[in-house]
Amino acid sequence: MDQLKQEQLVKRTRWLVWAESLVILGLLIWVSLEYENNLFLQSWAKSNVGPVSFLLNGTLAGSYAGALLGYAVAKYAGRRSEEERILESLKNKSLS
Repeated sequence: MDQLKQEQLVKRTRWLVWAESLVILGLLIWVSLEYENNLFLQSWAKSNVGPVSFLLNGTLAGSYAGALLGYAVAKYAGRRSEEERILESLKNKSLS
């Protein structure tokens, strides 16, 4: 019973992490669009943040989106290969 509760907690936590990551991505896109359209923000970022302000033009949001997509693809590919191994082992057991 405790193992089932732990598995459910892990599953809920993963969904929460994904939701939080998507919210962060949305905020990064929003800041990037605001930076592109707001001259005051551009001048403020150049004077206060310095050379790191180039990340606000969409580079950071694109990198974050790429990392999320890469993780999702790797996770899906890993799950598919695990399912294929399970099916293969079941086939081998049924043939034996």
